[in-house]
Amino acid sequence: MQSLKTITSEYIESEDRFKLSALTNEDELLAFWMTQRLLTRLVTNLSKKIELGSPQSGGAPKGADASYSESDKDFETNCKHFPAESDVKIEKKFKPVLITEVDIKFGQCDLTLVLKSGNKSCASMFLSISELRQWLEILYTLWQRAGWPASLWPQKLNDYSSTKQVTINTIH
Repeated sequence: MQSLKTITSEYIESEDRFKLSALTNEDELLAFWMTQRLLTRLVTNLSKKIELGSPQSGGAPKGADASYSESDKDFETNCKHFPAESDVKIEKKFKPVLITEVDIKFGQCDLTLVLKSGNKSCASMFLSISELRQWLEILYTLWQRAGWPASLWPQKLNDYSSTKQVTINTIH
């Protein structure tokens, strides 16, 4: 199983799916399809993680306001300061692998997503909580662009993203 170090997420209208183009730690290129059905399940579980704070805490950190925690403020500030990444470019003839299952392994302040096709583990993606929030923000923006129902997304993300204009299909 390969470890992913950089991904570019895109909504591909002709396929009505999300495509993840990835660069591994060994500098190999990989591509994956993720369907709305799979992403719905994944987003539901990942957004619960964000809403609850750290996985073992049983809730938001002490002293945090239930509707707007310090980590939310930090996220909004830090999102503006993530280093710019280049797109991961995959040639059109390259056939993406359809991901049928994602295992989530929670750590203290991070998590690992194991992408599977059938019963085979294809790749793993390590994310800190800040990177997870950033990726969910990216997925939400693309989700809006796809015109998929946004009811499963946390209200905080809906509110935070509502002022953004979505004009492109590729975000990294």
